[in-house]
Amino acid sequence: MKTIYYLKPLAFFCLSFLFIFNSLAQADCLPPSRTTEISGNNIRTALSNNGTLFHRGGGIAGFTVPKNSGKTTIFSSTIWLGGLDEQDSLHVAAMLFNQNGNDFWTGPISDAGAPTGARYDRFWGVSKEQIEYHKLHYADSGYEMPESIATWPAHGRAQDGESWNLAPYKAVNGSGRYTPELGDYPEIRGDYAVYFIMNDRCGRHSESGGTAFGIEILCMVYAYDSPDSALYNTLFLSYVVRNKSAKNYKDFYFGFWTDFDIGYAYDDYVGCDTLLNLAYGYNGYEIDGSGQSWAYGAIPPAQGTMFLNHKMNAFVYHNNDNSPFGNPNTAIHYYNYARAIWKDGTPMTYGGNGYNPGSTDYTNFMFSGDPATQTGWTEVSEGNVPNDRRGLMSAGPLTLPAGKSLCFDMALPFARDYEGNHLTSVTLLKQRAQAIQQFYDNQNFENNCSINVGIKENKIHNNQLLIYPNPSNGQFTVTSEKIIESIELYDVLGKKVFSNTPKVQTTQINTGLPKGLYIYRAILQDNTMRSGKIIVQ
Repeated sequence: MKTIYYLKPLAFFCLSFLFIFNSLAQADCLPPSRTTEISGNNIRTALSNNGTLFHRGGGIAGFTVPKNSGKTTIFSSTIWLGGLDEQDSLHVAAMLFNQNGNDFWTGPISDAGAPTGARYDRFWGVSKEQIEYHKLHYADSGYEMPESIATWPAHGRAQDGESWNLAPYKAVNGSGRYTPELGDYPEIRGDYAVYFIMNDRCGRHSESGGTAFGIEILCMVYAYDSPDSALYNTLFLSYVVRNKSAKNYKDFYFGFWTDFDIGYAYDDYVGCDTLLNLAYGYNGYEIDGSGQSWAYGAIPPAQGTMFLNHKMNAFVYHNNDNSPFGNPNTAIHYYNYARAIWKDGTPMTYGGNGYNPGSTDYTNFMFSGDPATQTGWTEVSEGNVPNDRRGLMSAGPLTLPAGKSLCFDMALPFARDYEGNHLTSVTLLKQRAQAIQQFYDNQNFENNCSINVGIKENKIHNNQLLIYPNPSNGQFTVTSEKIIESIELYDVLGKKVFSNTPKVQTTQINTGLPKGLYIYRAILQDNTMRSGKIIVQ
């Protein structure tokens, strides 16, 4: 357990709470109130529908890995949004620990100004196994449809001016609306997913003090139950940020803020890898904690957060105090951090703690060196005293026109090098981050910024070679414009686990392999080679 320091006087906090409560009551807004868990692989974590993730309340961290260990690597994470309208007025929606209230509320935005109602103050959790069973048995007599499939929030209420398309689904019957009783089903990623919806317009931004955008955010948290070590130790996040206002936003930044607590909270370091779009926390000592049950002890792990479909614009670490490089207190502080600018307007610079007024050695990336090889700028090279670390990674500047959306896909990989130490755990984390990026790049997800309907097979098309369906249960169709001389499959360790010499242009192969990620290499008649990744699920 760790203490969250409340930086404002109690009296002011109470007055603020009363004002917020009255404002919400007048606006008929519904403050978020729900929590749930996801534990689809080696990670079990708490989720809240107020914009914050992983924090269980009462000073208790919730990102548990391994999932039954009682040990956690993240205390809390949340999103920060900042941008300018056409009149250069600043808009910010951001959270820390809900110290002062909310910047986000449940449900989509209603164009009619009507309250969204209690039906969105919840989560929808669905597994791929449930979906597959539903696809086979939805028309059977006596079939009991899972509640999350039956109530999947595919569409908003048109009479309230809500967006018609809210949650992605696959349409089987072609009715133009989600009808699971006729075979439609949720479109999820991973083997288990949790979906929820929130907005920033329903009330006063009492956490950041910022002006509302008028956006709704469609959120999916998902995991793969895979024997592949990278997938098994990674949680995935997908955000669709939809501008429902009449304003066009420029210089827009999406930030992901994380309070890294690698077991014991007060002995950590942070860093980033710009090539992998990765920020991470790791232990500052070889031993985590001093024997506490929630500490990792010897050979502590490293925990990452990474962008999958955007370049990381900045990574900034800030202290848990009120200094110029401490906790944000106003809307401009949140926005400045996303742009690698300290609270007092000083640009971040290379070296030391990044706060060097007068220096012109500007950088957007704090502690961007390699702690394992001790090259470049790291907390190890600076000889910093390990402590409680929190940091922000951001993507931008972007534009968000009225009526348009931006999508942000993220991964949170975990790594513990049992044959090394606290620094080689960072090396293993980077290896897993690279594998996760390659996995994501080969998924051929449809446009994340649209809500998709209609069946579309996921295929890999590598020049003259086509392999589908992908993922599959181990049976694949392989076709090419040229004769396929041979095809081989390798596991993630590089061991050959399957081979075939079809000598035809189209063939079906049954790999008989366990679930996991595999590399294929095919030799065609002209001696050219095609390679890529396939998934057995």
